[in-house]
Amino acid sequence: MMIGRVLNDRYEILEFVGQGGMARVYLGLDTTLGREVAVKILKEEFIDNEQFLKKFKREAQADAKLAHPNIVSVY
Repeated sequence: MMIGRVLNDRYEILEFVGQGGMARVYLGLDTTLGREVAVKILKEEFIDNEQFLKKFKREAQADAKLAHPNIVSVY
């Protein structure tokens, strides 16, 4: 269960938001900056699959390059 966990000594998982094919998304709190964040976590069945890990990382890197008021920022 992820709710209540703190990741990286910084991101507190508050609630489940939804899921897609590869990952689950949670509402989190950045305890350092005091703001809400979305936390995307790869599903357990894919964590040992190198192909999915690479795809997940590429997706995160591509998302981080986007800058638009209607798109959340990636940190």
